[in-house]
Amino acid sequence: MSEQEFDKESSQRSFGDYLSFSMYQITWTIIVSTQGLFLFFFYHTVIGLDPLLIFLATAINTVWGAFNDPLIGYLTDRNFKWTRKLGRRFPWILTGIVPWCFIIIFIFSAPDAIGNPWPAFLWLLFFLFLHELFITLTDVHGGILRADKFRTEFERRKYAGFFGIVDMIAMALGTALPPLLLFGTDKAAYQMMAIIISMIALIFAGLFLVKGAREDKIIIDRYFASDYERLKFIKGTIEVLKHKNFLGFWISIAGFGIATTILTGMIVYVVVFLLQYSTDFITIFMAVFLIGAMVSVPFWLRILKKIKDSRKLYLIGCIVFSAALAPVTFFQTMIDLMILLFIVGFALGCLWAIQIPIIFSNIQDDFVIRTGRNQKGLLIGGWAVLGLFTAFIDELLITAVFFFTGFDAGLPDYAALVASGADVGLVLLGIRILIGVIPMCAMIISTIVFWKLYSITHEKVLENKQKLKELGF
Repeated sequence: MSEQEFDKESSQRSFGDYLSFSMYQITWTIIVSTQGLFLFFFYHTVIGLDPLLIFLATAINTVWGAFNDPLIGYLTDRNFKWTRKLGRRFPWILTGIVPWCFIIIFIFSAPDAIGNPWPAFLWLLFFLFLHELFITLTDVHGGILRADKFRTEFERRKYAGFFGIVDMIAMALGTALPPLLLFGTDKAAYQMMAIIISMIALIFAGLFLVKGAREDKIIIDRYFASDYERLKFIKGTIEVLKHKNFLGFWISIAGFGIATTILTGMIVYVVVFLLQYSTDFITIFMAVFLIGAMVSVPFWLRILKKIKDSRKLYLIGCIVFSAALAPVTFFQTMIDLMILLFIVGFALGCLWAIQIPIIFSNIQDDFVIRTGRNQKGLLIGGWAVLGLFTAFIDELLITAVFFFTGFDAGLPDYAALVASGADVGLVLLGIRILIGVIPMCAMIISTIVFWKLYSITHEKVLENKQKLKELGF
């Protein structure tokens, strides 16, 4: 069956489906971006927690997630007594997303670390655990539902258009809005910022739950369409690890996550310590970065429609993004930094638009075909570990650079850095390396791995869709 024939037969989603499902991305991105932008800076400079302890909390949370995430995916990806009425995904999404919206308030309400760092350390660790539990419940079932709801390449490309634009808006809210909501530099200011971000996230979570998170009768019927023996946890985990397409994409997204998180996380350091401007300028730089990404999404999707090969376009995007990162290290003025960030954003738009809506959905289809089971919870659970792994590597790299350059905790601005007696030039060089060269290296390594392992071509996508239809999935 050709792509046009399959799309004509299967496409059935309304504008409301695409728009409502995209609202989840705003909730997800605004929370994760706010933490990526300010969590390390907040605990390092406001709470006064040593970078090594911030890294230790992240490392422990990563180990916790390595067991928690796949296990949650395995235990909850099955039919329960409420599945016929409420669906397999919606109850778990509802259970996870509402409390998750409030966790950010507690993360930015830690006790001071001056004198005794352990209460602040344990506070951070505990709420990172809760954050991981609730985000996993939401991510696992939201991720599976995306592939189940948007089945055809036409639907996935159309959703990619919504996803790309909405996610950019979410990034704007998550990275440009928080600095505007900081009405001071003390802990109370960060608490108020977190409360407002939490309320915004909750509103968009509600818009997602109204329609996007709902499963219709066709989707629910597929859960009962085939009688198959479920994969056991260990065997299923082995199947995930043997899936080269998944591993290649997982490593690629890890590199992408490391690059973007360090890049955006260092902007506040660049503004405060290199440029010595008000934190209000963070909003300007992030706006330029995101405008570059937003205007590029239609351009990249137009190319995808023409070449009809998501693998090829993704590799092109990775190469362009990698090349755009290194020059950021060498910026001299506010103007050239803005130009460089616009270029980086334009390149990033390609990856943002297609990686989750199209490529990851195709990987889920391929996994179902390979195993003969509509049991994607383990795959998505393994995917959920990605955010933890990315955060772990981020904190490791930042901690290492700050350690070797002598950037001590509890220094809120440039004047305090000078007064501390640190080698100011070395500290500033470390920040420069972190914002450009290190993200570029992460992207280059992960792109090579993706190129070697990922092999789902356009022809393979169409073949898998026909097999899914034959299996009743």
